[in-house]
Amino acid sequence: MSTTYYPLTVGNQWHYRMKDGATYTNSVADNENGAFLMLNSMTNAHSTVRKEGDTYFTDAFEQGNFQPLLKDNIAVGDSWDITFNANGMKSILGMKVRDLLPQKEVEGVIYPDVVAIEAESKIEMNGTLMPLQFFTQYYYASGVGLILTTSSHGDYQALSSYVLMVEGKH
Repeated sequence: MSTTYYPLTVGNQWHYRMKDGATYTNSVADNENGAFLMLNSMTNAHSTVRKEGDTYFTDAFEQGNFQPLLKDNIAVGDSWDITFNANGMKSILGMKVRDLLPQKEVEGVIYPDVVAIEAESKIEMNGTLMPLQFFTQYYYASGVGLILTTSSHGDYQALSSYVLMVEGKH
């Protein structure tokens, strides 16, 4: 059986707490032929996620531009790029699997089977790719989804609770 780091079922909800105490929710609102409509309560925006094979594609970075977000059954060292336009500039997130952890504690909860992925942010200016020296770390727990996001600038967004319709976990 394959590992699922991003369970997609209508009604699934993930509640996050940020460093400043603010909260937001990501939820799966609809499924149309394997295209899952995702809602983010902080931005009041929607995006679409679909899974093809072991890869999750999303247009969360740029509407209509589906890019690989995450993969199931991945190994340390695996890498891929997310390419999108932001503010008229070509932006690239260089994703790399840094670790496969047997467990990770977040907000007092221990999650088993966690993949740690780091994204390096870059932009293209005048045809030259420029690293921004900004790194984001994403931690996904098998069967749960995104449990923690941190960054080199001190950002912190932790899963505070979740509801998965398939497994009935809270």
